Amino acid sequence: MAIVVPLETLRDHIAEAIAASVKAYNVPAACVRLGIQGSIEESDGTEAFGSKRMYVKSRLLSLSRADLLHVAEATLLECASEDLSDTVSEMTRHAEHRISELVRRDVLKAINPLSLLFGELPLLDSLSEIFGVSIIRDDPGGILGCDSLERQIVQHCIRNDDWSHEELLTRCGALTCSQARFFGLLEKLLHPMTRRDAEQGELAERITQSLKRDGFTVRQIGAESGYAIYGVVRSQLGVAGEMKNLIFASIGEKPQLVFRDAVNNDVEIVKNADKVLVFDRPLPSSGLLLWQDLQDWWAQAHGVSDASAAKAQLYRRLLQSVRSAQSAGEYALFHCYYERYGALLGSKMPVLLPQVYLHYDPYTRRERGDEQVLARQRMDFLLILAQGARIVLEVDGRHHYAVQDTADPDLYIANSKRYAEMAMEDRRLKLAGYEVYRFGGQEFMDVDLLSWTVGSNAQQVAATFFDRLLKKHGVLSLTSGAVHHE
Repeated sequence: MAIVVPLETLRDHIAEAIAASVKAYNVPAACVRLGIQGSIEESDGTEAFGSKRMYVKSRLLSLSRADLLHVAEATLLECASEDLSDTVSEMTRHAEHRISELVRRDVLKAINPLSLLFGELPLLDSLSEIFGVSIIRDDPGGILGCDSLERQIVQHCIRNDDWSHEELLTRCGALTCSQARFFGLLEKLLHPMTRRDAEQGELAERITQSLKRDGFTVRQIGAESGYAIYGVVRSQLGVAGEMKNLIFASIGEKPQLVFRDAVNNDVEIVKNADKVLVFDRPLPSSGLLLWQDLQDWWAQAHGVSDASAAKAQLYRRLLQSVRSAQSAGEYALFHCYYERYGALLGSKMPVLLPQVYLHYDPYTRRERGDEQVLARQRMDFLLILAQGARIVLEVDGRHHYAVQDTADPDLYIANSKRYAEMAMEDRRLKLAGYEVYRFGGQEFMDVDLLSWTVGSNAQQVAATFFDRLLKKHGVLSLTSGAVHHE
């Protein structure tokens, strides 16, 4: 169930963050810089001195939800605020897919058997890092005459041992805190600075048994000095199965692919192997296939020691594949993607792979039966993103939905069979966990394949799509250098 955070709460936290971090005489300029107001009026200085918080909040009232989120992201870059950070995460990254209170309680019970909650790390410091210093350390005694949570923790968890881990974490707010904080708690508990080896793996399994009720799992997302780093991810996001046989960048005849080992799903290219590239490394632990990963592979495979030379050679080879397709839309998407994000993201840019024939085989021998030759699985483009996300881009020319008129080769006639085949293939990919996005050839009418130039309309189509796609998958933030289009 999606969470609904009132816009009033977001406005309050933006205003409070700015009021706490910015001097009164700088508040009007900060509001202009953050996109809250367009210009500074003569009376703004006096108003800001009266109340920084009310000054900011009054100017947020006319902003839409999307604009408020943009302002919030920009504010967090300049003003530290745990409340605002929590609110933004609840409204964006954690808005749709939620861990229920019931499952949170189950997770806390799974944590109870631990001897030490955070291993040898200081208890109070660890709790303050996760739940916030204001929650753990603030002392309400002066107003209410009651002990601070810090003093209670010292009494019941450090001097004595009469609180269970479940009771301690419940008092700290584990059942009601933002989902980002709750996930942060689990990742702290599983960090190799806290526990390692068998204890780490056993705890990950116990937590996963609880989380899977809400469609989440604990998965290794990286490594540090050989030790596993775990993160909480959606268990049903993206494509299941191990990536194998990434065959891409065709420049001629289609490769003929067969199963060399039907048990292990190993594929062999028996014809036209010289017309494609084959990335034969496992995916990095992050799940992302970045430009740097592909460049390193290319450099090793071709014995290129100079990084700049490897980068240039690899790009030219991918470009050769795209140009050989003679598709205005494919060239526009490829050209605009690398021109736009090459400078912005550098080596951390996800690779946009052209002409992909196969990137993994999800079928066991029993499911495939006696089939040995692989069915067609070519994609115009593929992006391999984190958490199993696979993004397929297809540019549809007339041959996808029409056939040539036998009397006039320049005339195409709509064909229901062609369209049905395309729709069926989309369903197959989507059911396997892919995201499929199609572009029509008419969107790229200002692309000239003779001069290899891309007009402003095609550039806008590509930029708008990729900005939104990469922000959706967390590759770009709302306030990244890429232009946001609404």
